[in-house]
Amino acid sequence: MANVSLVTKRSDRGFSLVEMLIVVAIVAVLAAVALPNIGQYVRNYRIKGAAQEVAGELQTARSRAFMSNTNAGGSFVVPDADSYRFIQEDLSGGLEFGPLKELPLGVRFVVASASNSGISLRFNRLGGFCNPGVASCGAPVATTCTADESTARCNREEGSDFVAPDDTVAGGMVITLLEEGTGLLRTVRIAPGGRVLPQP
Repeated sequence: MANVSLVTKRSDRGFSLVEMLIVVAIVAVLAAVALPNIGQYVRNYRIKGAAQEVAGELQTARSRAFMSNTNAGGSFVVPDADSYRFIQEDLSGGLEFGPLKELPLGVRFVVASASNSGISLRFNRLGGFCNPGVASCGAPVATTCTADESTARCNREEGSDFVAPDDTVAGGMVITLLEEGTGLLRTVRIAPGGRVLPQP
């Protein structure tokens, strides 16, 4: 018997140039539609994340004041348009500075124009807060940055009033953040009892 080799016919077809160009055009159109939306999402996420971080630091200052059970408690301070921290007050060793944190690039605090605005909030041992500079609250913290920090940081609109009374809630305070590229604003509100409420 003779060996018969079966040869299968295979077509060596690929994609034509026209088909490849159509696929590339479709991908380009989808990218052109999606990229602006992705950029907007990233900017929204950046300012929303910054507001959440500021709210977390406010909550840390409030918790530290509550746990220390001291008269002056602790302050949340905004030394300049880009940075913030908490400062533990009324301790035997003097002031205890929390880490100086910075807002993401392109996000800054908005200077308040209202009266009774300031650079800080003071939380007391009961979890409530007061506005330093008002007679019943006492003087604000004199130093918000150490000597090393003030030369390299703490210098963009230093000493401006970033913490303002809340127009929507009597007795509350508000801190506003701005995404400089788009003009988006986010707020962190502090209720009269000291509860921290970042904008959802």
